[in-house]
Amino acid sequence: MLINKLKKFFFKENFNKKKIKDIVENIIKISKSEIFYQKYKIPKIFLSRFEIIIIFVFLLFNRLKKEKKSEIRLQKIYDCLFDYVDSSLREVGVGDLSVGKKVIELAKIFSFRIKVYDKSFENNLNDIKKPIKMYIYKNSYTKSLEINHFVKYILTENKKLQLSPKKNIFIKNYFKSP
Repeated sequence: MLINKLKKFFFKENFNKKKIKDIVENIIKISKSEIFYQKYKIPKIFLSRFEIIIIFVFLLFNRLKKEKKSEIRLQKIYDCLFDYVDSSLREVGVGDLSVGKKVIELAKIFSFRIKVYDKSFENNLNDIKKPIKMYIYKNSYTKSLEINHFVKYILTENKKLQLSPKKNIFIKNYFKSP
């Protein structure tokens, strides 16, 4: 009994890192789903995929911001995400000198988008359509129907997230492809 309590105390940090890594990997996996590009007609470019990742991280932010100790958890999510961004940029051949600049640029975009999505949720959940259209579909001639379906999917994921106990969120495949 005492040994189990000690294990939980000393290995809690590693356990949390694993859960954080699981949810970030789930978001990244979902962002690669072909259905976004086929069903919702999202342009298949890096920035659109990054925007999808931002939306899912925002949904987590929106769910966790009301809870105690959420800042630490959210910071770990951001750290894990930007470690992934850094390694991805290196994998595609971005030079060492440019990686830092690109990560900083993407972090600024990320922070700005989180604020924009948060403001749209404060006003009315359906107001998220405007920033989604502006940032994901900005240069495409996608019909309003596909955009509405994508917004509906995001709002459904948000509702599921809001109703889920925190312990059920940080699992390997929490978010599902549409």
